[in-house]
Amino acid sequence: MTTAPSSTRRYTSTETVRRPMTTAPSSGRHSSTSAGAVSRPPSRPQSLSFRQLLQQRLQKYQWTASFHVEMTGPVRNPLWSGSFWLGGTKIGQSSWHTTKDAAKEDAAKQALNWLNTYGYH
Repeated sequence: MTTAPSSTRRYTSTETVRRPMTTAPSSGRHSSTSAGAVSRPPSRPQSLSFRQLLQQRLQKYQWTASFHVEMTGPVRNPLWSGSFWLGGTKIGQSSWHTTKDAAKEDAAKQALNWLNTYGYH
């Protein structure tokens, strides 16, 4: 005999628990605001990589690009080169780098320069 799934629903709620702020006896560095929250130094915005900027640009124009990577040299000490292709057109080619990520970044930078040159801002 099989039973039907239960039709009861569970609701959960979350409460914020505020605890009194304590500080070490010799340190008065912690400060609190009127709501009891700890003030923090302003955070710096992270800069975007060339690959992220290229991805944003490609999404803006609804394009799809492909990335090709090439390795040369011995396995213990490879050199990497990358290229970005937009359809059948190579829009970015990197020089040889010791890491794959560096090659991708260089190729993305070259691709962004190509797009800027031809007015795709």
